[in-house]
Amino acid sequence: MKKYYRFMTAFAVVLCMGVVSCSDDDNNSNNVKFIDPATITDNSTYVNELTTFPVNTDFTNNVYGTTAIGHCTDLVTQLEAANSIIGKASLTDEQTAYLKEVLGNVVDNVIVPTYKSLADNTERLENVLKDLTAETITQEKINTACEYFGEARSYWELSEAFLGGAASDFDIDPTIDSWPLSRTLLLNYLTSNQLDEEMLDDASILGFHALEFVLFRNGQPRNVAELKGQDTYTGFENISGATELTYAQQVCKLLKERTFQLQVAWEGATTSNAARVSVVNAANLDYLTAKGQSYGYNLKHAGESNSTFASLKAAVAQVLSDDEGSAAAIANEVGTAKIANPFSNGTISYVESPYSYRSIIDFQDNIRSVRNIWYGSVDGERDSKIKSFYSFFLSVENASQNKTNIKVVDSFANSINAIGSMPAPFVKYCCTIWGKEFSEE
Repeated sequence: MKKYYRFMTAFAVVLCMGVVSCSDDDNNSNNVKFIDPATITDNSTYVNELTTFPVNTDFTNNVYGTTAIGHCTDLVTQLEAANSIIGKASLTDEQTAYLKEVLGNVVDNVIVPTYKSLADNTERLENVLKDLTAETITQEKINTACEYFGEARSYWELSEAFLGGAASDFDIDPTIDSWPLSRTLLLNYLTSNQLDEEMLDDASILGFHALEFVLFRNGQPRNVAELKGQDTYTGFENISGATELTYAQQVCKLLKERTFQLQVAWEGATTSNAARVSVVNAANLDYLTAKGQSYGYNLKHAGESNSTFASLKAAVAQVLSDDEGSAAAIANEVGTAKIANPFSNGTISYVESPYSYRSIIDFQDNIRSVRNIWYGSVDGERDSKIKSFYSFFLSVENASQNKTNIKVVDSFANSINAIGSMPAPFVKYCCTIWGKEFSEE
């Protein structure tokens, strides 16, 4: 089952910026002034993201999952509203210039660094795995591989608010992050005695979740004895650890190539990433837009002839709330699919990251990717001096207008907190609610 999700717009907010304010409760001047955000001190009170969560063992209580879904839905609504404000605005030249800088900052300080970190950690993972054999593997090496897997996995989940672009255009998302893992197909592949990278053409046994199955069981790194001998997972008892290691090495090589492709696609070919460009070229992977530009250039130059975006507003819509690959799209996916499919609908097999028990971390990182887009940084700190959607909305709002920043910030903070408050592991929570075993699926 590949990841292609669409969602319906929650609602449209009829509020104009720039020349006229249409807010019913705006008793001030209809002319909205553009204030330099660097001069603004934001004294608003926001919900804070929690950094730690108490251990929740209340697995029979469905309130936690329902609350998390509700906050994700609210986040979608607020992002749609923010995009609607910009989309309906009569932007001044100054506001237009500022928004172009916002998009440039999103590229340079969020998207490219995230993809570079993803590629770095995937390469580290491959370096650990590529020479391992059943004879040379140790528990320490498995643990190290699991650590690098977790780092790479986090950066991938932190990128899902900007899947629009290379990840979608080149089918990178479904190729490296499809789930559920097809254990039936995987078993057939591993028992074929023809382990060949060219046979790995089905996304359901590729990418992060394929590696997860080899490296983790029950939320812990695999026991080295299994990889030196035979698997103990139900149905896989005749599969040797040596066979699984070969498979993991093949999958990780393909994963590395695709993460390199993402970095190069957004950053463009540079002197510093020349080695990665060579890997991408050797794998015959495309990385330029239909107009021959990098994806970073494409977003920065929205509205120009060599960009695929017809206008600045079209580019903003893609970032904030377009149908697929946007910040609103991933917030919607987390709530209505990643959580709701197994939790609300009982499709237990749909639990993401069931072997590493990283589901809740994955979901939170997805919402943090929205936060990073909004703040224009990857550190989670609000800074009105950074050209971002956050600072842009500070510059056009007054006390009587729609408090877009507060609503968006509170929504993603509430989502992160509610997700973190669910009983963990998420797979056990869903199984308990529905009275099922994960293996039943």
